[in-house]
Amino acid sequence: MPKTPLFQKPAAPQRAIRTAGALPPRPSRRSALLWQLAALVAGALLSAGRIYGGASPFGLALLIGCGTTYLPAAALGCVAGSLAFQPLDTALKLTGACVAALTGRQIGARLGKGSLIPGIAAGCGTLLLEQALIGLAGGVNAADNAAILCTAVLAAGFGAAIRALPAESPRGACLWLAMGTACLQRLSLTGFAPGLAAAGLAMLCCACAGSLEQTAVLSIALAAAVTAASPTLCFAALAAAMGALAAALLCPGERGHCAGVFAAGCVVGALAAPDLTGVLTLGLAAGAGVLLFLLCPDRVLRAVFPPPAPPAAAQSLTGAARKLSTVADTLSDIADTVTAVCARQAPPKGESYDFVVEYTAQHLCQNCARRNACWVQGYSTAMDGMYALREPLEAKNRAELEDLPGQLSVCVHPADLCATVTHGYRLWCSRRQTRARASVLRGALTEQYSAMATALAQMASQLGQAGLPDSRREARVSQLFASIGLEPLECSVCSDVAGRVTASVTVPRTSFSREECRALAEEMSRICRRDFDPPEVAHCRTVTMLRFGERPLFRAAFGMASRPAPPETVCGDACEQFCDSAGRAQMLLCDGMGTGKPAAVDGQMAARLTAQLLRAGFAAESAARLVNVALGLKNVDQESGATLDLLTVDLYTGRAGLFKAGAAPSFLCRGGTVRTLEGSSLPMGVLDSVTGRSTAFALDAGDVVLMVSDGALCDGSGWLCEQLALSAKLGQNPQQIADTVVASAVRRAGARRDDITAAVLRLER
Repeated sequence: MPKTPLFQKPAAPQRAIRTAGALPPRPSRRSALLWQLAALVAGALLSAGRIYGGASPFGLALLIGCGTTYLPAAALGCVAGSLAFQPLDTALKLTGACVAALTGRQIGARLGKGSLIPGIAAGCGTLLLEQALIGLAGGVNAADNAAILCTAVLAAGFGAAIRALPAESPRGACLWLAMGTACLQRLSLTGFAPGLAAAGLAMLCCACAGSLEQTAVLSIALAAAVTAASPTLCFAALAAAMGALAAALLCPGERGHCAGVFAAGCVVGALAAPDLTGVLTLGLAAGAGVLLFLLCPDRVLRAVFPPPAPPAAAQSLTGAARKLSTVADTLSDIADTVTAVCARQAPPKGESYDFVVEYTAQHLCQNCARRNACWVQGYSTAMDGMYALREPLEAKNRAELEDLPGQLSVCVHPADLCATVTHGYRLWCSRRQTRARASVLRGALTEQYSAMATALAQMASQLGQAGLPDSRREARVSQLFASIGLEPLECSVCSDVAGRVTASVTVPRTSFSREECRALAEEMSRICRRDFDPPEVAHCRTVTMLRFGERPLFRAAFGMASRPAPPETVCGDACEQFCDSAGRAQMLLCDGMGTGKPAAVDGQMAARLTAQLLRAGFAAESAARLVNVALGLKNVDQESGATLDLLTVDLYTGRAGLFKAGAAPSFLCRGGTVRTLEGSSLPMGVLDSVTGRSTAFALDAGDVVLMVSDGALCDGSGWLCEQLALSAKLGQNPQQIADTVVASAVRRAGARRDDITAAVLRLER
């Protein structure tokens, strides 16, 4: 049916609006004639349809729901189709009902009362009145009464649906396809069901180009229509629906594979056929549907099923990921450009010892009477003498009279010469130090740019893999918080690529107790059908943000013990143990080089910076590079640094990663067997770039990982393996294991004691 407005507006306002260009121009005479012809054909086809029990509601429904412009043509088609395809007594009743519906709609439109209710009242009322009059004459039975009653009720319902659901909408298209499929069954031939073939074609097109939800709804509607028109083809309708759903689930968007899966579903459904005629009917209809589907152009499929636009939240995530990637590429290009330019840049003037010679010649010899004799006639001798002064200058940072070589004995101002050379040398040293410091700062800057670029690229990758929002769950969550008096300002429920669900809710600033958080987690688990942990609560100015994450498969139990090296009271080791918002357990140990407060400053600084970066979502390598830059700038004038021993465990899967930068070996105890985890590298803050080592492995419930600082290895690592195996066998908890290891290390170290720290993680269900 043509796309017309449900209610016709007065002609004058429409003419004024079209003149202003707000509406498209009226269709041409040929186009209008074609639409009228289409209304005539649709009326003839729909009036011919019958469903189980003898009801024929579709022609009358068309007259009740179609646009006023096409009403006469549709009525003519309905009358012609009824007289041509329906039994004579039924055709006469339907003809009277169609004429009454046409008259009722026109009268209602002229009176301004609308045309839907008058059409239903006139058409369906006339049909029921005709049946009642015939019943009074004693010419009908109960089956005829039931058929006419169903026709009237269904005609009113389908007519209202035609009016409410435009044909261009997905629901309207599904309604028209269902009615057309049921009516096409009247044109069945021996062994061929055109309605079933049309249903198979529509299901296949939706399975290939539409969504799984659309395919499910359309398959159910068309299967019901085929079954209602031909109950004997119930098995065939179910077979076609099963094949379409399997195609939409297994290979959406792949035309050849969709056709193959659909055909396989029909073959399986043929096993339920009552006889060979049913098998033949299903095979011919499915074959015709598959053939027409394969011949259908792609542009037609995309016109009917355009690719859906991603939700606004997904678009914003994609845009943010793209921006992060662009920023990462820009930072990386800046770092590479600065490094390349500085590498190719020639040493600036004043970087060689010639600066001292030129400084002396300009400031002392420029106005001397012997300048020509010294720097023109005796140039080689003067240069040799000046270079001979370099060794005493480097040794004592100044030149004295006894240091003057024989080549400079002709100088008439020896004291002034020594003072000028000394001053020039010190200026030269100052320039060299400034350049070296600038080189260090430039190297730190480019390394920081590069590390930030890597970290941002990783974040962009994670953001780009974020799942699409779940609108149904978001509505349930919003309703939950609204029911407790906290109307959410923002609500988001997403599934990531691994299928894990996270929910984020922003409400006006509110404090939550532990019991309230647990109660919220239980309600969220119930309405989302996922097992949620109590939420992470963060307050920001006037709002409170709650983040719910699925409860992981594992949980991490931590233990830590530490002892400073005597006579110091401050330990140079620093340890951080926590679980972040992404469901990962983090355990890191930093050992500052040396002992006492200087080592403690480096260790604490490295541990805290690394922990902050990990909580912000940085990977281990990126965090280590940034901390290395910070330590390098802090210790530019002294040799110091800190080791990094970092363990990251995914509590959902048990996958673990160990990153070491100059750290001592770690130990993994599994089933009573201890394995050493080593990675030789240099500490952070020593070189311009960190050279860490990463190791990946899997953990299971009951596995124990032990990290120690180098102070615990003064007596080797063999005893640590034995002690860890014994503690695991005795069933000690992580804190007891850490205390036992540190106490044993202190006894074994004796007078050679260094800072000793032990950090333990045990994975539990």
